[in-house]
Amino acid sequence: MTSQVRPDLPNQGLYALLAISSLILLLSLYFFGAQSPGSPAGQWAATFGAIALLVPLVFSLLKRSGYSASPPFWFVAHVLIASLGAWFIMLHAAGGDWFSPPGIVLLLMMFLLVQGVLLRASVSERFSGLFARNSIVLGFAKPEALDKRALGEIIKAKQTLLVSLDPAEAEALFSPTLRHWLIHPALSLRYQALANKEAAMVGARQGAGVLLAWSRRIHMLAALLFYLGLLAHIIVVLFFAGYAAGDGDIGWWYITDWGRGTH
Repeated sequence: MTSQVRPDLPNQGLYALLAISSLILLLSLYFFGAQSPGSPAGQWAATFGAIALLVPLVFSLLKRSGYSASPPFWFVAHVLIASLGAWFIMLHAAGGDWFSPPGIVLLLMMFLLVQGVLLRASVSERFSGLFARNSIVLGFAKPEALDKRALGEIIKAKQTLLVSLDPAEAEALFSPTLRHWLIHPALSLRYQALANKEAAMVGARQGAGVLLAWSRRIHMLAALLFYLGLLAHIIVVLFFAGYAAGDGDIGWWYITDWGRGTH
């Protein structure tokens, strides 16, 4: 039997990547100075950064659609290319106003970077510990108030839904992916509601703790807000350049100058 080598990025590599990226950014700003976001260099940095930051989005879509043949590979690509994209975005925004709506998008990006490293380096280890509990030391005892009959009814309802949702899958291992949400949104919503109810009954989230239970959701929510903010920023500077420039000159490439004089 041959074993495939799974691409991985150890915690030391994550910390080193974060440190090296920060050092390169500081050196770049020192030698080249803080460019105006609308300057040619600033625009190219924004373009390359935005393209690079699409890779984490692709990673998330592939992972949740079930079409990713190698999730570890995409995770490594997600981390490396996102770091490169963040470096370009920081170069683009270094000479701009951080206390502005685009500044909020920038802060979201920085939060995602830091929280992502912490999530992967420390919180994921606690997840591993949770799923690898020793049954003698910590035990797998059921909650005292567990209604086994009600739990059985929930599982039976999930199995019934799964016949229409994805009959090839097993209820114990199944979780709706993006493909299921797009094709069968109502069934996926009902199934997820049952799964959440089941998790609450067996105390899954209580066992994980607040940090473990919510850290991944916070990361996904911050990522959603970041991409929405990034898209809004791109639309404004390209199509509402007059509004973005205010009373000043439009110093960047744009498509239309809608919004001129609305300040």
